[in-house]
Amino acid sequence: MRMKVSDYLPSVPSGDYLIFGYTPLCGTCKVAERMVDILPALTKLEVKKVDLNYTEDFTQAYQLMSVPVLLIVHNDEVADIIYKFESVTNIYEIIQKVLTIQLM
Repeated sequence: MRMKVSDYLPSVPSGDYLIFGYTPLCGTCKVAERMVDILPALTKLEVKKVDLNYTEDFTQAYQLMSVPVLLIVHNDEVADIIYKFESVTNIYEIIQKVLTIQLM
């Protein structure tokens, strides 16, 4: 049985969306968040921001190892996890590639 994101985060949207995992005291998270804030305009995907200090079950279930982290969700299942926030362009290309593959 595959894990469903909604089992751990009940307030997530349906369909394809992004989850940005962060912790408030993480300086790198602040920089990454500015990149993530641009993504909805480019991808038309909703971004759900999650403070991982309060989602231990979710963090353990998906074995999230560090912050910041961006999860690409397709049909309530995590399709890919990004830890390396190089640039908005890089993140956009990864999202496009992952969701194109998932839709085939």
